[in-house]
Amino acid sequence: MKLRILTEDDARGLVAMADAIDLQAKAFTILAEGGSIEGLRSFALSEDPPGGVIFNPSFLKGGKGYGIKVVSDFYENPELGVPRMSAIVALFDGETGLPRTIMEAGYMSDLRTGAGTALAARHLARRDSRVLTLIGAGRVARNQLAALAEVCRLEKVRVVTRSEGRGREFVERMSAAGGKVPTDIELAPERDAAVGGADIVVCATTARQPVIDGAALSAGTFVAAVGAHDVGAREVDTETIRRAARRVVDSPVDSLKNAGDLMVPLGEGVIGEDDIAGIADVVAGRRAGRQSDDEITYYKGMGVPIQDLVTAQYIESRAEERGVGTLIDIGGDHD
Repeated sequence: MKLRILTEDDARGLVAMADAIDLQAKAFTILAEGGSIEGLRSFALSEDPPGGVIFNPSFLKGGKGYGIKVVSDFYENPELGVPRMSAIVALFDGETGLPRTIMEAGYMSDLRTGAGTALAARHLARRDSRVLTLIGAGRVARNQLAALAEVCRLEKVRVVTRSEGRGREFVERMSAAGGKVPTDIELAPERDAAVGGADIVVCATTARQPVIDGAALSAGTFVAAVGAHDVGAREVDTETIRRAARRVVDSPVDSLKNAGDLMVPLGEGVIGEDDIAGIADVVAGRRAGRQSDDEITYYKGMGVPIQDLVTAQYIESRAEERGVGTLIDIGGDHD
């Protein structure tokens, strides 16, 4: 029996951003139709060394396969000269349960996070959106820009970041990205002005305190918060949530338990759980997306395991077609 090993470089050459966006629509359609088993995610924390691990399994019904992504986040790794975060995905045959593929999943995770925001933008952003403000200038932010450029005719990008050096590196890199990414990308000297002048605002940070003042938002803005993912972290303030006419999340279960953006205004009584819709229900037409150009809309991306599974299965299928990856023999006693 053969097991395919795919590196991050292998994955980069097998899936385009436009394909990834369509794959997110497929994943949430499956979720809306009850074609998968979810809710199996678990977390493990480490005190010494400080860090944590997230286990994201997803199972497709009807023998269509299953998989698990394991994400490690060890805070002191940069001091050791290695990345703080790493991830792998393991895929299994749905008929036999045998392992099929193991792939590095850092790039795939960033890709599907950006693609998930772009899918949300199809339903929540104004069609004439041209100006994007990005808060954050890391790896996640790069993929957010690349994905949104696929679904919106972006003309100008403003970047807000604490590190001027990192921000300039982002501007230089993304200005030369080509494709649909605009070349008019600049650092914003003042956050509220950059937020107020944007059609789309994306937060891709690990902020513990809100980086958006909801009072600064202009009518018609689409806000996406895709960075901070735990109870004690917030990227947007209560005023942002209060002003939003549509509050959509990728995972209602995780967002109500782990997203500070929503848990705080829920606890304050500003909104109720019924005021929050899942993107799967929006894609399926059971909940409304944007209804007018003046609405402020909000999307929280926590990451749903089925997004990883559907994206990884696509990469696997392309690898099989093209003979990409390393095959190793596995097995043992078959009795």
